[in-house]
Amino acid sequence: MASPALTIRNFTVYPITLKHISRFQDPNSRQSNASVFSFGPKNSTSPAPAASALGEHAKSYRDEEVDVRLLAFEAYTIPSTTSDSDDNPQIGTTTIRLTLETHDGVRHRIDINPSYTQKASRPLTPLSPNPSITLSSLYHPANTISHLTIHTHHSYDLSKWMSHLPSTLPLSALSIPGTHNSHTHYRALPSVRCQVVDLKTQLSHGIRFLDIRVQPAHATDVSKKDLYLVHGAFPISLTGPKYLAPLLETCYSFLDENPGETILISLKREGVGNATDEHLSRVLERHYFRPNRSKWYFPPLADPGSPEGIRIPYLGDVRGKLVLLRRYTAHSEEPPSSSPPSPSPSPSSSQPTHPHPPPPPTLPSLPGLAATHWPHNATHSPPTPTFPISLQDYCDILHPASIPLKLSHATSHIARCAANTAFVPGVNTDEKNPCPPHALYLNFLSGSNFWRRELAKQDRGNEIGLIRRASPKGDMSTGVIIMDNVGEGGDWDLVRLIVGCNMGVLMKMGIVGAGGNGNGTKDN
Repeated sequence: MASPALTIRNFTVYPITLKHISRFQDPNSRQSNASVFSFGPKNSTSPAPAASALGEHAKSYRDEEVDVRLLAFEAYTIPSTTSDSDDNPQIGTTTIRLTLETHDGVRHRIDINPSYTQKASRPLTPLSPNPSITLSSLYHPANTISHLTIHTHHSYDLSKWMSHLPSTLPLSALSIPGTHNSHTHYRALPSVRCQVVDLKTQLSHGIRFLDIRVQPAHATDVSKKDLYLVHGAFPISLTGPKYLAPLLETCYSFLDENPGETILISLKREGVGNATDEHLSRVLERHYFRPNRSKWYFPPLADPGSPEGIRIPYLGDVRGKLVLLRRYTAHSEEPPSSSPPSPSPSPSSSQPTHPHPPPPPTLPSLPGLAATHWPHNATHSPPTPTFPISLQDYCDILHPASIPLKLSHATSHIARCAANTAFVPGVNTDEKNPCPPHALYLNFLSGSNFWRRELAKQDRGNEIGLIRRASPKGDMSTGVIIMDNVGEGGDWDLVRLIVGCNMGVLMKMGIVGAGGNGNGTKDN
């Protein structure tokens, strides 16, 4: 019987072995619509096939014993098969039944149909009672070869997934799910709304990077604290203005409840109005950072002659805090007052002028990391010594035909990040004087257009980039993946997949994983 090829990738920390492949034509599949097929359990039942169809089904059954061992991140492609002359095209489409054996000898089974066209997830069925681990799968169709990943990270508590990671990991070593225009979940114009669930739901389901755009409500008066949430020139809600302060309170509350986590938050000034970046910076400093200093990450003062605040922090430095990416020009560090402004620093000065440091004296007044050097529409902006961020933000998607190009840039950026090896103090660099962390990789799956939801359906399908990429020399980290419409219809598969990729660096640290030799034809 004919069946297309299928690639299986091991996304667990243990070796798994493919032991058995069965192929048969499923009569029930004739009564299903492939465009709405789900691998998840269904409450409804389909009509039973006729007895004659069951007979034909039995004739179509084919078995194959195999022994293909896959280490973590390794993949194997089951080749396609050609049609037998006695195949009956009326009895159903070909289903592949896979039997996999985990490192403890327990076997698990799953039935899939590689010809289906919808992404879906499903748990594997253990063939022994009380297995020590449970497995789940994520199926993704593709034009050439469909993919099936096998993983265990579905059991993670996404509300506190960072709490289980070592504090010595730099943030740039992590695989972090994020959202684009995270605040645009309100009722709004389709081109403005980028998210479908609120911020609290995003955080509780594992999102740790927020992309926020604001506009000061008053363009010159620093005593006015209100900052509108915006998306470009548009308000984000048809029911009235929304403000930054409640959003930050949601973040503070989440971190109070989950002190082992951190949240990266990108802040940028957008929208109509006459306010400047410097004015926004003063408002933030006076009303948001200074009163809540313990909630924000303030980097140590830089060494003389070094750019300030550009070192990527370690997870232990930022637990329980917000890490700001400042996409606006900061004001002069002279504190604001009602008196006339002080003279500007001498233009001949080549280094930033530091104020008399406020308490505590070991911290500067600006939180987070400077990110003003943010090139527009970047397909790949490499890091620099003063901007340690590697960026993919190709966003001018002016026609649907550009979507494949966008996905290509996003997938390439994932591969670049995956090839990096993190410097972890005490593991592969000196514990007291470690090599500095590599750049933080930011990868936007979003794009600007007036048919945003259609693009979101395409770019949220970028699981294929995660599934197919491989870089044996690196940690397999994804970096920060920034998405639209996460959680739509309860679909958090891509978030779970990104979080699960953190096992790559943990394996390099010797914290998880097991080794062994594999048999069969492997894919990179």
